Amino acid sequence: MKTLFICQANVGRSQAAMEIHRQLGGEADSAGTKVDAPGATLAERPSAATIIGIMKHDFGVDMTPNVRTQLTEELASNYDKLVVMAEEETWPEWLKTDPRLVHWKIQDPKFQDPSTTQRIVDEVAANVRSYTQ
Repeated sequence: MKTLFICQANVGRSQAAMEIHRQLGGEADSAGTKVDAPGATLAERPSAATIIGIMKHDFGVDMTPNVRTQLTEELASNYDKLVVMAEEETWPEWLKTDPRLVHWKIQDPKFQDPSTTQRIVDEVAANVRSYTQ
């Protein structure tokens, strides 16, 4: 099953979920509902430093070269499941009624302290593990 993980800015939650899902053998990509710099890498986003460090330490994944992608209906059409962690007010109208939608209510790690970001990554990892079983 091909999964698209979606958060708001495509910097933290969806990128982490994609990488964890891939480590578990799944086919996944990530996107954001409101990406301010599509095509930019996570290394170019200073606010991503904490989650990048946690993913490197906990999962051995270097997310610095990951590219940020804007969610579009055309992009989403290539996936079997759309796992959305973005805040509902940022969802495009077409996504709200998509039958492939799975919603995980997970806090945004942006501007969070390292311990809160760690808790968020742990929650994302637990959800991905449950999802893939």
